[in-house]
Amino acid sequence: MRSTLIISMLVCFFTVNYTYSQHATVLHSDETHNMEELMEMEMHGGKPFMDVLREKQATYNIANRELEPHQLSLLFKAANGTAHPGELHNRTAIAPMDAQCVSIYVLAQQGVFIYDVEAHRLKKVEKSDYRNKITSDPTIHKAPIVILYVMEPTHMVNIKEENRSNFAYLQAGSIAQNICLYCASEDLATNLSYDLRKDDFAKNMKIKAGNLLFIQAVGHRE
Repeated sequence: MRSTLIISMLVCFFTVNYTYSQHATVLHSDETHNMEELMEMEMHGGKPFMDVLREKQATYNIANRELEPHQLSLLFKAANGTAHPGELHNRTAIAPMDAQCVSIYVLAQQGVFIYDVEAHRLKKVEKSDYRNKITSDPTIHKAPIVILYVMEPTHMVNIKEENRSNFAYLQAGSIAQNICLYCASEDLATNLSYDLRKDDFAKNMKIKAGNLLFIQAVGHRE
């Protein structure tokens, strides 16, 4: 009887210790996650589409809490990624004449990144945190990531110059809508703002200020 009790206690001890160890490993992994290394994930699950449409809304109270690695990965898959690896001409966002005329910049505490669709990764291009510099809108400042939509005229050589901004806004709007739907599906918060301080960012990134379109904050609900 005594030996059975001792064995049971040992089993419980090692089970609890293993569970704690696994949990600690996950926490450590999330805390030190490199934003550039997006996870390769299948696009499935989530809420029914009509429920997502009903729950989609702008949320101005966004918590200062990092997104989980899987949320970050699926966010960009939904934004303008590919449902299947290799299908670069079958993206999730609308692109008139298949002209990918918008670049997705990501502003975070770790710096500024550009979303590389083909590699499904975030490429770091600046180490400074521009979230508070890009706008005076206080509802944006606490968000863990701020997405900046930038028009890419070099990708629109076959489009008349007078139509380029229309093409860019159409695609950027489609990407922003995808993100809104993803956030509704995952109970995340998002909102958009046209209040941009363009000059400093544009000069540092060597971009024309007029090519900066608008921003979108994403994070957990506060």
